[in-house]
Amino acid sequence: MNRFFALLLFIPLFTQAQFKITVSRTKDPVYFRGTLFDEKNYLAKDTVRGTLLTSKTPIKGGIYYLQFAPSKERIYFNIENNDKFALTFSGPAYVASAHSSDPKNEVFLNYQRLEKSFSVIDSLYQVEIARGRKFKFAEKAAFFQSKTAALVAFRKKALATLPPSSTLALYFKSLNTLDESVPSRTDYAARSKFFSRIPFSDGKLLFTPVFRSLLVEYLSYYPLQADSIRVGVEKAMSKIDCGAKSYPFVFDYFSSVMKNRNIVGNTEGYAWFLTKYGVGNACGAFTAAQKKAFKEEAEKLSALKSNAVAANIVLKDTAGATQDLHKFASENDYTLLMFYAPTCDHCQKEVPEIDSTTSVISRIMNLKIGRFAVCNDPGVSRAVWLDFISKYRVNTNVLHVDLPANSPLRSTYDAFSNPTFYLLNRKGEIVAKKISPTTLRKYFAGLQSSRPNVP
Repeated sequence: MNRFFALLLFIPLFTQAQFKITVSRTKDPVYFRGTLFDEKNYLAKDTVRGTLLTSKTPIKGGIYYLQFAPSKERIYFNIENNDKFALTFSGPAYVASAHSSDPKNEVFLNYQRLEKSFSVIDSLYQVEIARGRKFKFAEKAAFFQSKTAALVAFRKKALATLPPSSTLALYFKSLNTLDESVPSRTDYAARSKFFSRIPFSDGKLLFTPVFRSLLVEYLSYYPLQADSIRVGVEKAMSKIDCGAKSYPFVFDYFSSVMKNRNIVGNTEGYAWFLTKYGVGNACGAFTAAQKKAFKEEAEKLSALKSNAVAANIVLKDTAGATQDLHKFASENDYTLLMFYAPTCDHCQKEVPEIDSTTSVISRIMNLKIGRFAVCNDPGVSRAVWLDFISKYRVNTNVLHVDLPANSPLRSTYDAFSNPTFYLLNRKGEIVAKKISPTTLRKYFAGLQSSRPNVP
């Protein structure tokens, strides 16, 4: 066999081994990576050059991969302490032609080939998403049923031959847990069963591509309410060693979850999370400076109290006239306060979407809902600002005002990211914070169910 590429991985006998890679006759540039939660690496993103790659960086057993340029094709493999094995390739289609001298990685290569054989299903799914189709959990499970059944069967058979302590066995078990799960926010027994099967206590789980997916799937069993999500977060965090390397990764992920604008009550939930798991971490996961930043952010969020009168905004509009938020709010049943940037990609999508949602709610509930839109993009030209308003047709019962650079209002409303939305009542009181089109609909749906004759 004419092997144009041969790779030898040698793992010296250390508790957390370092690695040495010998390469001969490489055709394409090759990159060595570790698969970690949030795509962050303890290993350097090393390029395999010449015939030898060495590193003093300690590694832990996990799933790693080679990426070939320019095709970006990846070969995944499992390294455990004390491993020594070879990977060889006999053609330019690396996954198709790869073989390993290590039995568990030969199984892994066969698994990757099976995965690749179902790529047409993945492509069809992406086409449906691009067309705007929305999949419920059960619908997505049905779409991938043939692929899922084949992969689960392969993994179950493979687990009978793999070393139980190997990361690959852990990875296959975790994938089966995911594939056998169909989240339901009312099926508490299924939620509990799923959680009991997640091996959070095994530190190797962090070094697999599935760690984040497990957390996402678990939280998908909870309603999009901060108090509900909080229950799931607390249960998951109770299984994470607060001094372990995985802790900051999990903290970052749950931070993004708790401040998601699609979760009702997200500001209160996020402030609680920062205080308990950031400021309150006693295991040395964060520096004093980080804890100080968490505390300041939590205090700032707590100052945005529901049913408190919003800080007034008096600024110039596009015509140079002075506009007053409180006066504008008093003239409407509700006012959507929007901080946006004309140059922001998210704003170009979400501002028209929430504006359209507001129009639908106004019509259905016979409400007058105004929009007080703050240009939160210091230095943007008036031409770009006006072009945004015209292009995205944000002009129904709306005032557009310009927020000067270094305005204290940016801090008052925690409007350091765009877009940011609040809902005010006629009295100028904040009734909903850091909302999205989804949570705006939920607010008025709840209002309508509790007061059928609104307004």
